[in-house]
Order: sequence, then C-alpha cells, then structure tokens
Amino acid sequence: MKLSCRRPRPLSIALLAVLATLTACDKPTPSAHAQASPTAAPAAHAGIAWREGGLEAAFAEARDSGKPILLYWGAAWCAPCNRLKATLFQDPAFIAQTRHFVAVHLDGDAEGTLDWGERFGIKGYPTIIVLRSDRSEVTRLAGNSDTTRLADVLRVVATSTTTVKQLLDKAQHAPQELSADDWAVLGNYGWGMDDSLVKSGELPALLARLSERAPQPSLRRRFALAAIVAPEDPPTPSPANRAVLEAILADPAEVRANLSTLNYVPAWLVKAGSTDAGQRASLSAKLDQALDAVYADPGVPINDRLETAFAKIELARLAQGQPTETAPKEPQPPLPAAVVETVHQRVQTIVAAARTAEEHQSITDSAAALLSEVGDSSGAEQLLLAEVGRSKTPYYYMPRLSQLAEERGDRKTALSWLKENYATASSPVARAQSGARYADGLIRLSPEDSAAIEAVATQAIDALAAQSDADRQRSRKRFARLGSALKTWSKQHQQEGTAVLARLRQKMQASCGGKNTSECTSWLS
Repeated sequence: MKLSCRRPRPLSIALLAVLATLTACDKPTPSAHAQASPTAAPAAHAGIAWREGGLEAAFAEARDSGKPILLYWGAAWCAPCNRLKATLFQDPAFIAQTRHFVAVHLDGDAEGTLDWGERFGIKGYPTIIVLRSDRSEVTRLAGNSDTTRLADVLRVVATSTTTVKQLLDKAQHAPQELSADDWAVLGNYGWGMDDSLVKSGELPALLARLSERAPQPSLRRRFALAAIVAPEDPPTPSPANRAVLEAILADPAEVRANLSTLNYVPAWLVKAGSTDAGQRASLSAKLDQALDAVYADPGVPINDRLETAFAKIELARLAQGQPTETAPKEPQPPLPAAVVETVHQRVQTIVAAARTAEEHQSITDSAAALLSEVGDSSGAEQLLLAEVGRSKTPYYYMPRLSQLAEERGDRKTALSWLKENYATASSPVARAQSGARYADGLIRLSPEDSAAIEAVATQAIDALAAQSDADRQRSRKRFARLGSALKTWSKQHQQEGTAVLARLRQKMQASCGGKNTSECTSWLS
C-alpha cells in the first residue's frame, strides 16, 4: 500500500471525505501532549474561547446561559484539524459567531473522550457539532465548506429551535416552508459523519430528492453531486450526471464550493458522466483545467491547493485505463512525465508556502503521500524526517516512516520507527493504540520473535485496561486488526503461537474486570 490515507481508499472512506467535515483518517496514534483537561476555564485558541474538555460542565453552562454548545472534536496531530486551525478558526466572522456558543474542544486522544465520541456517533477527525443544552443535536457542520458560509450557518443555528432532522423532514414533504437560512443549514450538513440521521444506503436517494427541491440552481447541483458519489457502487453513467459536473466546472465559485468532492473522487465523477471515451476525455480535461485554476489561486488554502495534485494523478491513471478506487494488485505503468513533474512542483511550492505549525501539519502527510505516489519514496522520507525534527507531534509521522522503510525491505528500520512511536506515547489511549500497532508490525516483520510479540501485546493490553473507554472507536478498530493478525500468526506458528495466544486471551479476560466482558474481549476471542 502506498503512503497515503487518501489513495487508495475504500469507498466508504471516500464518502466520509467528500460529504463530511473533512477527510477523516485513522491516523497513527500520537502521545497525548495536549490532553483535554476537565476544567471549566476557557482556553484561548486562535481567537476562539475554547473550553478544553469538561463537557458536563459545558452543558451546565449552556443551560444557565441559554447558549447552544459548539463542540469541536479534534486532535493535535490530525492534518484536517490543523487545516481548520489555519483557516476557519482564524476567520474573524467565524470567531465572532462562536461568541454566541459555549465552545468546547474535545481532544480525541485524551482519556475519557472516546466515550463521548461514541455517544455522539463521531466517526473521525475533525467533527463539529452544534448541541442544545438538553444534548439534542441541532446540526453537524461540513468544515470543508467556505468559511463565509459556515459563519452564516452558525448565525442561523445560534438561535434556532429547529434541528436538522426537522428541516430534513420539511425539505421532503413541504420544501416551500423552508427559508434560505434553512437550506443553508442543510447544504452545509456533514452527511457522512452521521448515519443516525440517515442510513448510508438511503443517503443517495435522499440527496437526489434534496437536489430536486432546493431553491437555488447551485445548491441543487451541490446536492446532485453529493448524490453521485454517495452510493457504495459506482452509479450508472448518465447525461444528467455529466450535465451536473459540466455546469459546476463552468463556474469557478461552484468549483470552490464543491472542491472537496472534485479533488477527492475525480475519476468516479468522470466515469459517472459517460461511458464514451471521448466524452470522458473531455470531462477529464475540463475537471483538470478547473483544478489547475484552483491550484493557481493564492486565496485558496494551501492544503486544498495541494490536493489538486492527487486529482491530477487519478485522472492520469484513468486515462491509462488503470483502477483508481482500490489498491492496484499489479504494478501500474509509469505516470506521464509531465504529471510527475507537476506533482513535484506543487509539493515543493506548497511546502515552501507553509508558514505556521498548523499549516505544516495540514500538508506534510499529503505531500509525502504525493511523492510516494509518483515513485519518489526517498523524497517522501526526507520530507517526513524534516517534519519529525521540527514538529510538535513528531510521533505522528513515525508509522509513515516505518511504512516507507518496510516498502524498501528495511525491516529493522521499519520496526525501530514503530518502537519509537510506542515509546513516545504518554497516555493510556496513545500507548494502547501505538502498542497494538507495534505488535502488529512485529507479527508482520519479525514473526519468529514470539517473545517480543507477546511482550508488546501484553503491554498494549495493560494500557487498554487502564482506560475507562478502552473499547471505543479507534482503540476498538486498532485492536480488532491486532486480534486478527495474532490469530493468523498463531496458526502459522502453532508450537509457540498457540501458547502465546492462550496467554494473551487469559490476560485480556482478566484485564476486562467489571467491563462488558464479551465486548471487551471480542477482539481476541
């Protein structure tokens, strides 16, 4: 697999990326240098008076003040979170609107916060939710939208007594009753970050209905574009799909409004437009041109400009007739030299343009992934090493460096990076997840070292047991992967593996204590 949480990716992840807050990836687990503290004292951050943690106290304040809650779920290492910090959270209009809320930041790596994430159905970083004091949800914001629109949505929901669920019902049965403000809330909803409002299988049809009922042509096209990418399987190519894409591409403002979708699934969109090779080539050229204009606009956030290079690669692969939605099973032909040169140029330009720590954090991983995509693994490694030397979250890049070392056959270095990532973890949450990753790496890269595998897995279980919300969200997924790897490994190394697995199961059983035992131990059962 290439060095990217973005390419290749499952379609479910793609849907999150284009319909939700921002691309939300299961990133390497950091140490918790900036854990959320359950204090009620506001903490200034980029002009927004964030309360760090203490959500129960925040609900009490919301009840006393009559203000709704603005909940931001993020992490210090998270690239799209840092995009928000560098853009939206610096916008004066957005900052001004946050004064009408009790603004709360939950660090997803702090102990106890995964439970909150589970309660609110949070799927990834970042997520922004507006809640009433009674804990009912007003809306979820699509944070990759234009900052002006998002500030306007906050203005609306600050005093709104209507939830998105109620708006959605009206939009389907009495759309004439919705105001322009109501449609703005629906148009900026983070659909992919919430499957409690709409089941994923029902989402494409819902978005199509909204596209028919929305009052403004641009909003109708926005919903229609979202409907094209919502299905699990590619939609049937049609002139209607092509017309939607062509209309959006003809208007720079609409290109910007739908940039996350255009950047992230360009080949999907082109293929949805037509089966004719000539029409596909024409659509690809128009899309590529539109994204070139985005890249050339200095007013566009640097990470959004950088993402255009991924689209250029994907469109080039489509022209080559190569698969773009799944990991290639066979080596792909070299990309055109012009594409490789463009990618290098854009990476160099955008990396040089990053000024703040937040900007560096928002683009470094993608920049390294791009270099890896065009065959420059050495350049990707050098870029990551430079960031490790200056970043406040160096641990974030270590699993990526491990992956690069593994790809070139250097198992020793690959394991050393995983070990260092594990050693730098300073919270139970981080230690458990990085320990699980390290143990998984040992199974893959040093399967004969049963003692090390057992020791690290045991330590990871201890760290897991030390957290109250151990079996939640990313921890659950990380340990599920480790459990699968351990069971496969034990079958391949029966003499040692069976005994190790039995001891680990016993250890896990004992560590679960008063927790729901069946759920707690399920990853290793």
